[in-house]
This record gives sequence, structure tokens and C-alpha cells, in this order.
Amino acid sequence: MNLHELSPAEGAKKASKRIGRGHGSGWGKTAGKG
Repeated sequence: MNLHELSPAEGAKKASKRIGRGHGSGWGKTAGKG
């Protein structure tokens, strides 16, 4: 097992929600709210 062979457990890494990038993303209009 080498450093480049490691990978996170299944379902451990969620894709980051890129908020504030338009209405089509579902996160438009006052995105972050705070």
C-alpha cells in the first residue's frame, strides 16, 4: 500500500455544492444566505 494507492471510503467524499453560480444550479438568488 503506497500513498498514491489510498482512496477514501465509498461515500465519504461528497462533491462540493458550487453555490452562487446561477439559478440553473438550484443555488441561485441570495445563495449562501449569510
